[in-house]
Amino acid sequence: MDEQGKLCRCNRVPPHCFDPSRSGYLNLEGGRHGEGDGKAAVRARRAFLDAGYYQPLSDDLNGLLGDLGASLVLDAGCGEGYYTNRMASGRDVLGIDLSKEGVDLAAKKAKAEGTRASFCVASLFSLPIKDQSFDVVTNLFAPCAEEEFLRVLKDGGYLILVGAGAEHLMGLKRVLYDMPRKNLGREDLPRSMELVATHRVRYPFTVKGREEIEALFSMTPYYWRTSKADRAKLEPLEELTAEADFDVFMYRKGGAT
Repeated sequence: MDEQGKLCRCNRVPPHCFDPSRSGYLNLEGGRHGEGDGKAAVRARRAFLDAGYYQPLSDDLNGLLGDLGASLVLDAGCGEGYYTNRMASGRDVLGIDLSKEGVDLAAKKAKAEGTRASFCVASLFSLPIKDQSFDVVTNLFAPCAEEEFLRVLKDGGYLILVGAGAEHLMGLKRVLYDMPRKNLGREDLPRSMELVATHRVRYPFTVKGREEIEALFSMTPYYWRTSKADRAKLEPLEELTAEADFDVFMYRKGGAT
């Protein structure tokens, strides 16, 4: 992205000449805020998302960006870049994440596919970006750093957040747990921005093959919260039907329209 160098210089980053990695991303974090997701989790997410199971959500987001006429987008918490690279068709997108492993995969895909996405390793709570730089910030399943998002959004810009809906992955949870509970939804919604729209993206899908079932499981928070006995319930499965259920929120920053 031509804007990357300009956007990634601000008074929060000490003067320095940052050289891109071989994959093409910048690392502006230096381990100050941890390391984000590791290689195994990132590669599992890449395998699952590249299979297209969540493409309807990606298509929905791209439709919203098109409706807004967004030309410069920040994907805050981009992970391995599946959504980011699909956003970067006809617009410039900067993906930022704390996971070096995720950003490395994202940048490699952008280079291989020739998308208009650029990537940077940094914390969402200390974005190395100039004030009022972006038309839209997207924040998909990652923590909502509201103050930073307000700072980097242009006046009248938009924040699009996505979180798990009440029924998301209930098919998986019914296999794992005797008493599966509905999701409570995001608890970190903005307080200083205007909510202008909200909707759900909801559809059933079937995962086939033990590898893809394991990939789905390992990219969820349940991977860390489930006992060995319950995890073993997935081992004999060759097919799993679940429901994708996403809550999508659109907020607007005050100021000029």
